[in-house]
Amino acid sequence: MGDLALRPDSEAAAAPFSPAAFAALRAHPDFRATVETLARANLAAYAAATPAERWLTSDLGRSALTGAAMILDVLLGGFTTAQIIQSARANRTCSDGRVRLYLRTAVAHGFLEIDADGTHRATPRLYDSTAKGAQAMLTAVARLDPTLAEAGERAGDLGFRRRLARQVGLNTIARPDLFAGPDMPVLLFLARDGGTRMMEQIIGAQRPGRQALAETARISQRALARGAFVSRTHAARLLADGEAQGLLRVRGAEVTVTPELSEDLERHYALVIEMARVSARGALSGPG
Repeated sequence: MGDLALRPDSEAAAAPFSPAAFAALRAHPDFRATVETLARANLAAYAAATPAERWLTSDLGRSALTGAAMILDVLLGGFTTAQIIQSARANRTCSDGRVRLYLRTAVAHGFLEIDADGTHRATPRLYDSTAKGAQAMLTAVARLDPTLAEAGERAGDLGFRRRLARQVGLNTIARPDLFAGPDMPVLLFLARDGGTRMMEQIIGAQRPGRQALAETARISQRALARGAFVSRTHAARLLADGEAQGLLRVRGAEVTVTPELSEDLERHYALVIEMARVSARGALSGPG
């Protein structure tokens, strides 16, 4: 069923970001295995990165700003402080002060350069630092939609990654509703420093034969902290907050994810994979 739903002439492919498209992804027999593989690939890339590179995506705010910087760079040929602040406000990702701090730090690390007139531009180092993440995502896309295998093969091409960033930007502008609405359970992880890496470890440590994307993982707080490059206290606080919100249950080295949180994890991954799938198709159809 999943393979049929993802054929180019299918309803899901003809209606990007439709309920049918998201349902087709989640119904694909390899969806959960693909998410697990993607989580492990992201963890490996994060572990191999330099501290400065890990800083780019260590929480939702910086990840969103890193993506916005690349998108504004390819759409506008550079961007002002006011333009990226406007983007952050529209997406409710972080404060104006945090945007300014991000820009100063990104320039200091060589991820951005700034012209005399105050225009910021993404450097090749920024694109190179996010290349492994792009490769992991495009590999996941190709596994669920084999017609996009070429996108994974071209992930090492800077020109293609710039076209991909452009398509992500255009799709995000066209469908702001995809990221609007109330806060979702997955923000327990995404909004915290290292939280996404802890989420990926929990997904990667799931037992085989389960009925949902995430149920119970056997993983210690120490391991979670080490894999996320945060303190054990920080990891313990996230788990405690998850218990307080009724999203997690922690018993020693076992972390159990509630059905509500597991459902939202599936929704989250279907959204990001669909964004990558639709954007990859657009990038492949462009020049070059």
